[in-house]
Amino acid sequence: MTTLLRRAVYSFCCNHSRSSSFITFRMSSTESPEAAVGQTSPLALDGTEAVNKRPLEEESSAEPAAKVQKSENSSKETSADETVKKVKIPKKKVAMLLSYCGVGYQGMQINPGTRTIEKDLVNALYKAGCVPEGSNMGKMNFQRCARTDKGVSAIGQVVSLKMLLLENLVEKINKHLPSVIQVMDVKRTTGGFNSKHHCNYRTYMYLLPTYSFQSIEEITTEKYRITDEKLKEINEMLAVYKGTHNFHNFTSGKLHDDMSAQRYIMDFVCEKAFVDEGIEFAVMRVKGQSFMLHQIRKMIGLIIAIARGYASKATMDKAFKENKLDIPRAPGLGLVLESVHYDWYNKKWSGDGVHESLSWEDCKEKQDEFKRKHIYPNIIIREKYNKSMMHWLSTLPLHTYDVIEAHNPMRGFLIAEKSKMEGQTVSSNVNEIPPDVDVAGIKPGQTPEEFLKTLPKKEEEEKSNDCEESSASLDEPKSETGAGNKLSENTSSTEGANSKTEVTHSLKQNTEETSEETTLESKQDSQGEVTT
Repeated sequence: MTTLLRRAVYSFCCNHSRSSSFITFRMSSTESPEAAVGQTSPLALDGTEAVNKRPLEEESSAEPAAKVQKSENSSKETSADETVKKVKIPKKKVAMLLSYCGVGYQGMQINPGTRTIEKDLVNALYKAGCVPEGSNMGKMNFQRCARTDKGVSAIGQVVSLKMLLLENLVEKINKHLPSVIQVMDVKRTTGGFNSKHHCNYRTYMYLLPTYSFQSIEEITTEKYRITDEKLKEINEMLAVYKGTHNFHNFTSGKLHDDMSAQRYIMDFVCEKAFVDEGIEFAVMRVKGQSFMLHQIRKMIGLIIAIARGYASKATMDKAFKENKLDIPRAPGLGLVLESVHYDWYNKKWSGDGVHESLSWEDCKEKQDEFKRKHIYPNIIIREKYNKSMMHWLSTLPLHTYDVIEAHNPMRGFLIAEKSKMEGQTVSSNVNEIPPDVDVAGIKPGQTPEEFLKTLPKKEEEEKSNDCEESSASLDEPKSETGAGNKLSENTSSTEGANSKTEVTHSLKQNTEETSEETTLESKQDSQGEVTT
């Protein structure tokens, strides 16, 4: 009976954490702690004597002084870290509206060793203090809505990123930006907002002189004025692009069976013309879901070729089919990203009382002012004096507007001639405007030559001029001793060798162009990033 009782008590004690309170005798209040040490309990369950190991006060107070000092230091460090964390300002996801003139820039996206829009923007964000200096923009979730090409401008470009929402944020950023790049507004968005993937549609405009549509049977002049019948014909051809089509012939490196070549165009029109600087201009406006590399410029290039009589209207239907055609690409000077649309995002989030609508209606006046001051003058004045469209029109006869054959020596020759004509510069034209000069400050009636003289000289130009003068002074004695005659003889002897290799060089252009197009296509991502 005693054995069964002990087992029952043992099982009961195992189910409770404080089993000793039920089986051990408590010390008498009259006994001292020293006497209690080593005292045995008569109710040890295993039949042996249980020792009461009650902790002593001296043991609890015997901690080393070094440990006490260490704990005090660690507590101070912890409190300091907590203070820093409390002061730290969290970054918020925003949408930033940009306007910029792309003349003189090598496109939107950062490219090492070149001048790009993003490079100037990121440097301004660092200097303004809204993004930590030297931080990786990938960790800031930086994303552009459209990757514009070289020379392409924008009125309503949008980028998304995480940044500090400082006071007077727009003014602080614009303070460190050039006049041709301006932040119009910054709005708080949801944490998962992406300026590229949440965009439903993009609208581009293309400003070009109307003499581009003049027939080849007439002499192309700047005095040409488009008729209502011709404008109606242009709009009828543009309407063919509407809807979903396979635009593999309007980009580089894509085949007909590539599903990413399928693009949806909502609208494409040519508006009424206006006269500026003695030249008539027209605006072509296209709205689509997304665009591929060079797509808009090739679409406009084919329309101009048909309007001038170099190709038939049937070429447009052939361009949507399997065969790869030779289609010209219009200059990038007149192309402008006008606006991007976030209809689905606005419908879901703009009415929640926290997030603002990304329609940017309150920035229309500032955008129009920037367009009139920077974008239109840089296009119109450059067309008047640099004549980029006029030079490009002279290359249209070099295209076949037909199927590109795999091995066509004649095509290599035409490409070589085209590159020569496109690479020609108007060196004799004193009014030619360099690409890195903003003509917004030019006065009415002032010629570019007079305007360029008013600009301050850059330090690099002054140094180069000094180097040229010093080198010229050093070369003068050598020419007197006959070194100049020997140089001219060597130059004349090499001209014959260069002329012999010119035909061989032209035959290699076909393969070089193919590799170049493949390189350009590698810039496009699998989701069809907007590039024009």
